[in-house]
Amino acid sequence: MRKLHKIMVATLAPAAALAGMVAVPSSASAAGYTSSPSIYSFTSNMTDFYPTVRDGYRDGVRFTADADVIYGENADTDDAVPQTWTVVVRNSSGTKMASYSETDADNWNDAGGSWLWNGRNLAGAPVRTGTYKATLTVRNDDTRETDTATRTVYAKTSTTYPRATVSRDGIASTHRARTSSCYIDGYTYSRELDLDCWGGSYALADYGFAVPRNATNLTWSTSGERGCCTNGRLIRNGVRTSATHYNVRVKVTNWASYTVRRVSVTYTHKVVR
Repeated sequence: MRKLHKIMVATLAPAAALAGMVAVPSSASAAGYTSSPSIYSFTSNMTDFYPTVRDGYRDGVRFTADADVIYGENADTDDAVPQTWTVVVRNSSGTKMASYSETDADNWNDAGGSWLWNGRNLAGAPVRTGTYKATLTVRNDDTRETDTATRTVYAKTSTTYPRATVSRDGIASTHRARTSSCYIDGYTYSRELDLDCWGGSYALADYGFAVPRNATNLTWSTSGERGCCTNGRLIRNGVRTSATHYNVRVKVTNWASYTVRRVSVTYTHKVVR
C-alpha cells in the first residue's frame, strides 16, 4: 500500500486562516489490500494550554496526524479513495466544544485545509479550565469504515510575576521646559534629545510611562552622554505619579549639557493566564 502523510493542524488563537493540509505519497508498502482507514500518528505540541486569557501566551494546541492513503485494489491504476477527516473536541463531561470536518476529493493532491480553533465553545465563549479530549476520526467515504485516535490536553490558568520594561527614545519626551539661555534640541535621525544650558536656570525633559496598576519594584534608567561643562548639575529622577503612571525627569542647570539617548522603566507585575 502506498502511504500518504497528511498533516492536520488545529491551533487555539485569534481567528486567522492556516496553510492547507499536505499529502505526499511515499513508496509502496507490503503487498495486500485493505479498505479500512489507518491512523498511525495523532499528537499535540503541548499538553497544557491557557486559553482563558487571550494574551498570546500558550493560547493554542497544535494537533498533528498521519494516516494511510486508501487506493483501489490496483494501487498502480486506481484512484485514491476519498476519506473524511473529522476532529471533535469534548470536555470532561462529554459535551462537544468544537469540531471540524474535511473531505479529501483527491488524495494525491490533497486540496483540503486546516482547522483554526480559537479556544471557544460552540456558543462562542472561551473554554473553561479543565480536561479536553480531541478525537480524530478518518472515514473511508466508499465503505464507511473508520479509524479513530484521541489526544488529551488540559486548559489551565496560572499566576506569574514577570519583569517588564518599557522604553522611550530621547526625542520621544512627553514634556519639555526651559528657561532663557538654556536650549532643547531633538534629532530625528539619531532619536536623541540635547539639553543644554549656558548659564540659564534649567532645561528639562519628562518621559511618561503607563504601567499596570499592580506593578511593583519599579526602577528607571537613562542612557546618554554628559556634555560641556562642570559648573552646572545633571539631575535625573523617577517617580510614580499615579497608580498607572510613572515619570522620569532629566534636567540640566546653569552650565551643563546632556544628550538623552533612551529612558526606560522596569517593573514586576502580576499576570493571570
